[in-house]
Amino acid sequence: MTRALNPLALAILATLCVTACQQQQAATDAAAPAVSSTPASSSPPVATPSPFKLTASIAELMDSVIDPSADALWDSVGTTIDAKGTIQRQPRTDEEWHEARRHAIALIEGTNLLVMDGRRLVSPGAAVLDQDVQGVLSPEEGQRKLEAQHAEFVQFAYALHDVGEQMLKAIDAKNPQDMMAVGATMDEVCESCHQTFWYPNQVIPQLPAKFETNKPWPRKGPGAGH
Repeated sequence: MTRALNPLALAILATLCVTACQQQQAATDAAAPAVSSTPASSSPPVATPSPFKLTASIAELMDSVIDPSADALWDSVGTTIDAKGTIQRQPRTDEEWHEARRHAIALIEGTNLLVMDGRRLVSPGAAVLDQDVQGVLSPEEGQRKLEAQHAEFVQFAYALHDVGEQMLKAIDAKNPQDMMAVGATMDEVCESCHQTFWYPNQVIPQLPAKFETNKPWPRKGPGAGH
């Protein structure tokens, strides 16, 4: 038979339950992290320092990496006609093809070095190549132009990177004709960049109508080959 609880006992039991719940909630609130009513700070995040240590200027990279690689690729293929006949230049041995590939890789990856943040046009106190040639910008003029049109400079570097990859494909296919065609495009990219950031004020005289040359890629600006 079920025995009914005393009303006083019921009241005591209810009080104990409420007290236990309140104590449990207080312990939970104490363990939870405090939420500040103060608005979050609006200060900008601290910039992470660059992991790269830049030493060479753009001019030095052009002289040490880009230009020697491009010249080697231009000179590796071509046609020369002289009194002895026609001479076709191209890589022929495995080592010659591998050497051409080295130059293409150096050219491709060199373009990434050119566009790194903080890279200056020339080193402090250094002169621009062909400084005294008419139309060539001074170091100060060139640096200002580089900073004002840096996005355009990056696009030129990207274009040279893409042409370098085309040259690499032609080398891997051992196709000298494709190398010559890509080389002509590479010369156009280089010259367009030079005319923008190196000698934009140069006046290039028109060649005579009957002028002929055997050079596959004539260099138009000062310091031919750069």
